[in-house]
Amino acid sequence: MTVAKVDTGLWATGLGLAPGQEHSWIQADQNYGQVRWFVAHPLALPGTERRLEVTHVGEWVSASGVRTINVVVRNVGSTTANYGIFVAQTV
Repeated sequence: MTVAKVDTGLWATGLGLAPGQEHSWIQADQNYGQVRWFVAHPLALPGTERRLEVTHVGEWVSASGVRTINVVVRNVGSTTANYGIFVAQTV
């Protein structure tokens, strides 16, 4: 078994996600076999709790062979949140 190299970084940013709402993020041109992990980090404000979840990560391939990934972030807290989605991926 080969140990994979992993790259990390900011993938997307979201603004004004209200409680109970979701944002959907889509990116085309994915590589077959590439492994990706996502986490949504809410921006912190003193005295305010914010909670986000990545509720769905899916990928589809078009008839022409283009691979697209879809990441859904849901605000499961009680206050509006701004956030960053960070990714770790094999390279």
